[in-house]
Amino acid sequence: MPTIHVRGIDLHYEEFGAPADPPLLMAHGLMGSITMMRQFAERPEAIAARGLHVIAYDARGHGQSGYSRTRADYRWAALGEDMFALIGALDIGKTSVYGGSMGAGTALMCALNHPDAVDKLILMSPPPFGAHARVAKQYFGGVSVLYQLFGATLTARIVMLFPNAKASQRANARIDLRAFFASQRRAAVVPAIRGLLFDPPGLPVERFSEVRQQALILTHPDDPIHPLTSGDLLYEKMPHARLAVAPTASYWDENPDALAHVVAAFVKGETIATGLPQKSHEHA
Repeated sequence: MPTIHVRGIDLHYEEFGAPADPPLLMAHGLMGSITMMRQFAERPEAIAARGLHVIAYDARGHGQSGYSRTRADYRWAALGEDMFALIGALDIGKTSVYGGSMGAGTALMCALNHPDAVDKLILMSPPPFGAHARVAKQYFGGVSVLYQLFGATLTARIVMLFPNAKASQRANARIDLRAFFASQRRAAVVPAIRGLLFDPPGLPVERFSEVRQQALILTHPDDPIHPLTSGDLLYEKMPHARLAVAPTASYWDENPDALAHVVAAFVKGETIATGLPQKSHEHA
């Protein structure tokens, strides 16, 4: 299990592809991990097979990485510093970054505060901003209370009694959601949720126009935790962004090979020949 020590924590990471190929760092979402990425469409091995040096990592407090109990360590800016420190520790030079949900926000913070470290950005299901974060705060805030009061095993049992969790399990039969909730560490997941979603400052929307990297923003409908408005706002603010809106929430999960091609082609500056949803926008 390869780990690297950055900013007082051991981060678990995995590498794929040839080190001589263009680098891509992959960052997962809140309560996720490299393992969870593979259960969806975000498959590091498949992307690396298309000619990239892919490094995926478990964020602080997630997966097999170490954790701290301080909420401030999980704020957006702090996670961005973790990413920047990881890039330096791995000695991969200027790298493109793929981030999903929390990982997308982390990538934005890293690009804003350390622009020379980040080449291109792929932002999958970017997190909600401002008032649009209400649903995410209600959901994850409630989950954090359950973890604090009852621990991981009982929280998993309670969450799976909720109708929305049962519906999500039916829609994602290949994923054992109860095992996913039970796998979290109470000492890590509670400060991770609260530091990220409830502690100011949030993501600096007013600074998004400073992001000068080429960016590919991937969004989808029918997901209140990752609303379409997030992608629209990023596209409006970021001068070199391309926005692609999937036709359904399950589009990429149903087309993992398409996602691998889209990501690899974008990073390498090649034509995206297939897979990109027809509903897309690009600045002139």
